[in-house]
Amino acid sequence: MLTMPDPAPVALVGELLAVQAKVRGAAAILVDGAVRDLEDLQALGLPIWARFVSVRGAGKSALGAMDVAVTVGGVTIRPGDGVVLDADGAVVVAAERVLAVLEAARARAAREARLRAQLEQGALTYDLHGLRRQVEGGS
Repeated sequence: MLTMPDPAPVALVGELLAVQAKVRGAAAILVDGAVRDLEDLQALGLPIWARFVSVRGAGKSALGAMDVAVTVGGVTIRPGDGVVLDADGAVVVAAERVLAVLEAARARAAREARLRAQLEQGALTYDLHGLRRQVEGGS
């Protein structure tokens, strides 16, 4: 996770920083700011989520902080919190809730797999969720 206390029109991540992150085992990068070197980043294969793209790189004169709470999109992310990223966006899970949320996510995935199987057999969510009964009445 990379962020800036005061937004500036500079890229916080480019190819060289992303290469370092990948080599050190990063699974993904979340940038509350800009990135650059898009073609190189895509070729690298390390998933990166960013708000913006900017050709201008950030300077290397100001020191940042590591392992501190940051705020991204109005949400505070603390060291140890879980951050889940996918094509729909990002969600933050408080460290003390990670196991419970993981269990709930697995249960939901199992329910949706059962539902998908029924839909593939021609069922409608209209019936499976009891909407027909509510809308049309009867059994």
